[in-house]
Formats: sequence, C-alpha cells, structure tokens
Amino acid sequence: MNESQNISVTNLQQLQVVLERVVGKLGMEKTVLLLESFDNNTSLNMDEVEKVKLLTAFIISQSISIFNLEESEFYTSEIREYREARMACYHILHIYTKCSYAKIGEVFGRKKRNVLYFCQKCRELLSVPQFYRTFVEKHEQLDKYTIEFIGKLN
Repeated sequence: MNESQNISVTNLQQLQVVLERVVGKLGMEKTVLLLESFDNNTSLNMDEVEKVKLLTAFIISQSISIFNLEESEFYTSEIREYREARMACYHILHIYTKCSYAKIGEVFGRKKRNVLYFCQKCRELLSVPQFYRTFVEKHEQLDKYTIEFIGKLN
C-alpha cells in the first residue's frame, strides 16, 4: 500500500463488517480464495491484448455515460467536461492496464506528454477531493465500474 493512501477508522470498520458478512456466507477458506482471486485479477497485462481493448472500450463508454457527454464529441471537444472525462480514462487505464502513456495516447489520438500531464493532473485533483467534489465522484464511480468489469473478465 502507498504511504499516501490514508485508511480511516471508518473505512477499517466498514471493511471488518463486510468481511464478517462474507465469511458468514462463504466460510473462511472460500473467503480467502475469493480475496486471493481478486488480488490476482485487479489489473490486466499488456499481453492480454483483447482484454485491454475490451476494457478500454468499456471505460470510454462508461465515462461518456457518467460525465453525460456526446459520444461524437468525446475525442475532440475541448469543453472542460470532455477533458475531465478523457483525463479520468487515461488515469484509470494506466492504473489497471499498465499500458504506457504512449499506448494510451494512441487510443485517444494524443501524445504521450498529454497523457502523462493529465494523469498527473488527475492525481492532483483526487488528492484534494473537497475542492473537486464533482470530478472526484465521477472518477470514483468510473473506477468502481472498472473494478467490477475486470472482475467479470477474469
């Protein structure tokens, strides 16, 4: 775990409650297997080309929906909402696919520098959620859907 990730007492308590429910339903051994399976399948390797393509299409379509955008304008519009949606896509794709910034840029018709800049910008916005509440909420929703989708792919 990163040092920058803070775990609040509330989050730990919530985790404890959920774990106890899962253990109650599945038993300890199956819960451990489930968690190990999830841990092993939280990202895709570049070698899994078809899965990466599928995940990329999923993230883009979900981003368009979550940010309430027009699909035809997604790649080209310079309106803030479109830039933020693309930024969220770059960031989430980089986290879960381990694709290079250049590869992600190819998908969006952008240069490596643009993708790198927006991934850094995204991390900055996420680090102060109280100032960027709307963006953070949309990013978190996209992240949640992405994790659920990856779980179904494996």
